[in-house]
Amino acid sequence: MPYLIKPHDNLDKISNQHIALTLVFKEFAHFIKDCILAPSIANHSIAASLHLDQGFFTTTFAGRTVSFVFTSLLENEASVMLVGNVKCYIKKDFPEPKLIEFGGFTFNEKGHTNIKIPDSDATVHITNDMGTFLMALHFIHQSLSK
Repeated sequence: MPYLIKPHDNLDKISNQHIALTLVFKEFAHFIKDCILAPSIANHSIAASLHLDQGFFTTTFAGRTVSFVFTSLLENEASVMLVGNVKCYIKKDFPEPKLIEFGGFTFNEKGHTNIKIPDSDATVHITNDMGTFLMALHFIHQSLSK
């Protein structure tokens, strides 16, 4: 149990990792919002709203609100390494208000996700490239079947 050796040092390390992962998520959220607002990139029927102080941002399209919610979690039970964890939820108001989880991904401090790029061994990188935007559009599209 490596986390029991020098627990205070390990908690400091984990705290710093969480801060780094939070910054990557915020960069991701700002990039998605910027792409949605850019006239040459996005369909303007999509809207984005940042709630980063609460750990999430939303997109709205075709009457559906998708929340991208950030947390961090241990890579595994014996680890002292955190990964970023983003869960995607669709908001339903009827018959009672609820959030339904329908997708998500994890990422490291450098922004590399666990989502494979089609026909490649590489994974999507969530900091400022078009693959990032296409991944977000994928989740928005996926919400249409929920």
